[in-house]
Amino acid sequence: MTVLIAVLVVGAGSLLFRAAPLLGARHLPDPLTNAAGLAGLAVIATMSTRAVLHHEDVGVPAAPVVAAVSIAAGLLLAFRGRSVPVAVAAGLATYLVLATALPSPL
Repeated sequence: MTVLIAVLVVGAGSLLFRAAPLLGARHLPDPLTNAAGLAGLAVIATMSTRAVLHHEDVGVPAAPVVAAVSIAAGLLLAFRGRSVPVAVAAGLATYLVLATALPSPL
């Protein structure tokens, strides 16, 4: 429920920042509009980081580290302007490759 509230608050704030110039005669400062644009990505990064810290997969050695590297690969592409499907696919592919390449604990 907390995640839903955070997503709704960030979405409403982003919408407000984007709609404010249309409602008034003046534009918002560029640093403020840039920060509003990155707010959604910051929420995704925070939720992903929390999921990585609690990730447990007994079939993958060092599962939280593998998950962290995978998330970092996806976020790197997202911050470089790639689309969300490309960033998610890159993170998933990284996880699958690392999980397959590492020897399974017996």
